[in-house]
Amino acid sequence: MFINALITVTLLVINHQVSSQSFNEDFLKRFQNVNINTNTRRSSGENLEGLTRNTFVDSNRLPGKLKPDGTYCINKVVEVEETEFERGMECHHTFNKKCHITYITDYSSSAEKKCDTDFRKKCRITFKAVPHNEKVKVCHTPLVRKCDDENKGPEVCTTEYENHCETKYKVYELDQDEPNCKMVEELRCMNVTVELFHIETSNTSPPFVVKEKCERWPVQKCELGTKVVTKVHPETSCNKIPKEVCAPSNCKTAPGKEICKEETRTLVQNVPEEDCDLQPQESCRMQSSLVPRLVPKQNCIKVPKEVCVNTKKNPKKIKKPIMKEWCYNPDDLLKEYDESKK
Repeated sequence: MFINALITVTLLVINHQVSSQSFNEDFLKRFQNVNINTNTRRSSGENLEGLTRNTFVDSNRLPGKLKPDGTYCINKVVEVEETEFERGMECHHTFNKKCHITYITDYSSSAEKKCDTDFRKKCRITFKAVPHNEKVKVCHTPLVRKCDDENKGPEVCTTEYENHCETKYKVYELDQDEPNCKMVEELRCMNVTVELFHIETSNTSPPFVVKEKCERWPVQKCELGTKVVTKVHPETSCNKIPKEVCAPSNCKTAPGKEICKEETRTLVQNVPEEDCDLQPQESCRMQSSLVPRLVPKQNCIKVPKEVCVNTKKNPKKIKKPIMKEWCYNPDDLLKEYDESKK
């Protein structure tokens, strides 16, 4: 009974040094199975002091696994209280502004002088007298005296007007549509019935065949074409020419028969002559043009940025079993036991 008490005291000392009480209780149960041998020496009266002085521990029956350093280690599952969190990740999105210089092409209006060389046509028209012969038909109606033979009166002078006309022929050319005709032969055909008398038949009417009979007929075909023709257009102008006629009072004057004749007249006509010359001249004007240039411009863009951090939320206490290795030295146990006895 004393030995059991000794073991209990020793375990209590050890329990004070470790942190887990449950582990020590389990070790106590194992250590109670250790056979502690006592070598009691017979002394006078076999008192208690002599019995405890000779107490020792059997190393072959100690619990645990022996290490090279002489300690014994025991594996023990221990429940440890831990704080558990709901782990997650929070991400924040931001935009960073990044800028760089770029050059754009701009156009500015610039006025410049632009000159062109033109040619001006300068002409001078002069009239030159050119003679040419022209046929003129001259007609006049002479005054004829008609007198009465019965009574001859005194001579009376009067002014009469004689009609004089001139006809000029104007020649000009014009485009005229004229038909161009020619004779062609056309083939005309018609169907005729020919009776076949040489073929015997029982019918009352003889057999017949239809034969095509063709003949050639002359046909005039015309095509309308344009042709330049010369036309002569007469232009007649008449004038009343006064003439003094003296005749007896019993006579009267009257227009007689028209007398015509053709005359060749030399006419002088002013023909225009044009003398032209090209004179160069420079014409200038202000013209606006677009001149390219490079203009620096700051170009900025927003670059998305994501920043994420780990989060721990909703903490809660849980008990988690872990494996601990508890080691002890048997010599230390005996030493503590001896110190506790003093």
